[in-house]
Amino acid sequence: MTDDPARMTDMSSESGAASSDGASVLAQMYIQLTEAEATPLDAADALERRDQYGRVPVVVRIRRQPPINPVWILLAIGLAASGLFLPLTAALRAMIIVGAVVALVVGIISRLFLRVPPGSVGLVIKGGRQDRVLQPGVHTVNPLVALSHLVTTREIAFDVPVSEVRSADGVGVAVDVLLTLRIADPVKFAYSITPGDADQLVQAACQDAVRTLVRGIEAMAALDLNSTQSDSLRGVIDPKLDRFGISVSDAAFTRVTLPAALTDSLEARRLASLQLAEQAESYALDKRRLADQAALVSQEAESRRSAVEYEAAAEALRLTMLEERIGANPNAARYDLEISRIRVAEQLAGNSRAVVSLGATDLMSSLLVAREAVVANAAADAADAGATATDAAAGQA
Repeated sequence: MTDDPARMTDMSSESGAASSDGASVLAQMYIQLTEAEATPLDAADALERRDQYGRVPVVVRIRRQPPINPVWILLAIGLAASGLFLPLTAALRAMIIVGAVVALVVGIISRLFLRVPPGSVGLVIKGGRQDRVLQPGVHTVNPLVALSHLVTTREIAFDVPVSEVRSADGVGVAVDVLLTLRIADPVKFAYSITPGDADQLVQAACQDAVRTLVRGIEAMAALDLNSTQSDSLRGVIDPKLDRFGISVSDAAFTRVTLPAALTDSLEARRLASLQLAEQAESYALDKRRLADQAALVSQEAESRRSAVEYEAAAEALRLTMLEERIGANPNAARYDLEISRIRVAEQLAGNSRAVVSLGATDLMSSLLVAREAVVANAAADAADAGATATDAAAGQA
């Protein structure tokens, strides 16, 4: 048993969850930094295998094994006994003895090689003490040397939710932070702390740093947390984890949540602001449209005024030219005027109800003369017509 709560949980609830290849995961469901236990042959696979919660272990503890492989040694002893004591032919006896020798060699040599998978390092102990660190690859070692741990060297994404942190203006703010961790010193990490305790340590250090940060800013400023604050946060957390061999290579704010009432108020204010902006834009468009219409009306009025001015100028030019022509030919003008008057008088002569008002004496006399001539001609025609009728009647008699 162990004092690690994650591993205690494993012993009580997951002790029967060991895989068929001999590897088992030792962690609670809420722990992000987990460890597994496996044999040297299964350690590489155990470091890549996800558990039922989708987690990959950061450390694989190697089960201790004797310096020689007992399975192969027992097989070699059995084969040797069969070849020596059973009544066999010489050829078969020789083959069995050769097989026993091969099994014995394999049982001894299998403990002379250690394989460290890519993305990890192996911790080797000798005589109960840390001996050295093996880099990825296949290594030849003394059979008395044992591989104790496989520690990942990959970067680890670690999520830290921090809820209900009071900002400088007293508003509860929930912040989610994503840390990028790296095991910088595998020896420190493997022998100074367990993965479960390291998980709790990272959670505590990050939450403390985030709470300190949020208490110094207002709630609205928390919505604008950026890389500057994340770098500052990383600078606070990293020294606390360095003594356990953990390095923080990056930090990022993944979510900032304000209280629902404040969020609704902000949304209402933003909606009102958008509506006001939309109304202002609509007013500006209406104003521009009215200005365009006024400009159009002004242009039409200016066009009509210009047309009237052009017509007046043309009429004035026509009258000026007419006046010049009349002044140059006064008799011809008078003649045309008299002819026009006579024509009008002729048209009105047959209308007894027509009254002609003339403003000049000579024109009046001219019209009277013309009328008398018309009347005389009409009387003469009537007399001629009566005489003709009388003659016709006398001839018939």
